Amino acid sequence: MKTMAKFMLMLGIVAAVLAGCGTAQNDPDNGAEPGKNEEETASERQDGQEQSEKEEPSEGGNNEEGNVIRIMEQNMSYSANGETKEDTAFLKHSDNQNYSIYVLPAYELTAEEPNKDVLYLSENDQVFMRIELLPDDADWDMIEENTKAQLEAVSENVQTSNAPSDDFYKDASVMRAEGNGEKVSAYLVKNDDLSLKLTLFNKEDADHEDAFLQMAKTIMKEKPQE
Repeated sequence: MKTMAKFMLMLGIVAAVLAGCGTAQNDPDNGAEPGKNEEETASERQDGQEQSEKEEPSEGGNNEEGNVIRIMEQNMSYSANGETKEDTAFLKHSDNQNYSIYVLPAYELTAEEPNKDVLYLSENDQVFMRIELLPDDADWDMIEENTKAQLEAVSENVQTSNAPSDDFYKDASVMRAEGNGEKVSAYLVKNDDLSLKLTLFNKEDADHEDAFLQMAKTIMKEKPQE
């Protein structure tokens, strides 16, 4: 009888120990799911942390292509036909050349031909500005000569003019010609990070030159899409 009693006591102790182990393995408060060991649970926690870090958006002033992130709109003061105005210009990206520009509501941007865009007055597309981005190694003497020849088609009397008092145009060369109610001017802009030819076509009764120039100075080159 003593032997049997000892045997039953040992069985009770073993059963209690086994019951305690089972509770620890399945207790939801210990952070582990039933049927998973500690290594599996730790691995899932690590994977979840890495996924969260990947999904968190990065901060900074550049997008994935390395372009400067620009706001979608900006206020702009300008004059048209001698009338001073202020309006909200909206950011547009050229589909033809690698740049962005803020465009006023009364104007539209479109591609004209490879490496040439046109920004025109919506109600009269004969009033417009041609935009040409030039390579950094452009032959400026040849460009000036060709530009003068183009203006001579309007008038033989091609005049040079002072550039606007704005940092964007500080080193620009300006030429003008007028004839038969047409007013054509060309701006050859060479800045540290942008080489540009602007040809503006206005009329005596529709002079939007200042508006075109205010929009043009917001041009910013972008990296080409791969």
